Formats: sequence, C-alpha cells, structure tokens
Amino acid sequence: MGQAEARSAPEREIDVSSEASLLVQGGSRHGEVIAIFAEVTTLGRQPDNDVVVDEPPVSRKHSAIVATVNGYYIRDLGSTNGTFINRRRIFDDEFPLTHGDLVRMGGSDVTFMFQYSGAKTVLISKVEAPIDALVVDSKARQVYVKGKRLDPPLPRKEFDLLQLLNAKRGEAVSRDEIAGHVWAERPDSDVGNHEIEQCVHRVRVRVEESTSKPQHLITVRGFGYKLDA
Repeated sequence: MGQAEARSAPEREIDVSSEASLLVQGGSRHGEVIAIFAEVTTLGRQPDNDVVVDEPPVSRKHSAIVATVNGYYIRDLGSTNGTFINRRRIFDDEFPLTHGDLVRMGGSDVTFMFQYSGAKTVLISKVEAPIDALVVDSKARQVYVKGKRLDPPLPRKEFDLLQLLNAKRGEAVSRDEIAGHVWAERPDSDVGNHEIEQCVHRVRVRVEESTSKPQHLITVRGFGYKLDA
C-alpha cells in the first residue's frame, strides 16, 4: 500500500475584487475614486506606497488598510501625527472600517471616504459626494465644507488662519502664534485679540452651520483656537 500524500488545508481566499474604494476629498485629486485591490494597501508620503499623499504632516509609511475574511481594517504604522477615523485618533491596533468612514492622516489637506458596497466592480470616475467634514487644500488655497468648495474663496488672512489651524489639527494654537502667522508683516504685540476674534468670526460665518455653536473652529479659552480633528 502506498504512503498517503500529506496535503495542507487550502488557504481561505479573501475576495478583494474592487469591493472597497477610497473617495478623495481635497487636494489635486479631489473627487477621484481609488479602488482597493490588494490585501494590504499602504498609505503615506513615500512614492512606493499604494496611495501616495505627498504632504509634510504625512509620514513616509503612515497607515495601512488590510482586507480580511471579516472585512476591512486600518492600522497606523507608527506615524508621527496619527491616523484619524471620523475625527478619532487610532493607534497601533487594527480598527474596523465601515462604509462612509472618513480617514485622515495627521494634519493632511486630504481626507478619504472609505466605501464598501460589495459590488464586483468599481467605477473610477470624478464624483462629488457629501462629506461631513472641513477640508483645507493648502496647495490650491481652497476650502471644502461637506464636499462643496467655498465660492468665493476665503480672503488671504482668513485662509492663512484656517491653514495654520489645519496644519496642527486637533491641537490648540496660541493667539501669539496666530498673530505671527496671519499678520506676519506686523509685530506680534501690535495685533490685538479683537482683530484675531474678528478674523475667526469671519471664518466661522463661512464654514460653520452656527457661529454660536461651532463644530470645526473651537475656542480654547485663555489660550487660542483649534480645528477639531
């Protein structure tokens, strides 16, 4: 009797046939849909990533989306400025992704909407989709609120304020730092709190649903302001 041939159990296959995608919000690729085909999709600043976001707040290898038999997960790869899902920072553990989740890396101008429909094909096209977030595109000096570009654009000082807060998104920025950035042509001591407050108010009028209950541009009492992560 011949010796029985040993066979290993077949590996479970993961169907990643374009079921998931990322909708780009902000930046030069705003509105583009990026299909996810691989079991591991890396995001970061280096050119060898699957999704490249070449911005200073983004680490070289920032985060990764992982396809499993139980769905899609994202994990931070030890980035400097963190990975945020729906404004909540995640850490090294894998975090489950669901359709409509918003993914942002550090203080990047670009936000990705994770889409998972179960369809076998994904149409790659330019689309506009609603998004409950504030996106600041520093290169184009444009601002998007809920997926819609502000028109007319913010004036220079208002945009400079928003750009500074976006670069340090989630962190409190002092009034002195705001004065030095927005009114760079003047000594810090020459810029009064009233001027800063008026500039903040003008931004809120454009980006908030209610200036009395701001959701994005938050006052840090006795210190300054922050842009909600």
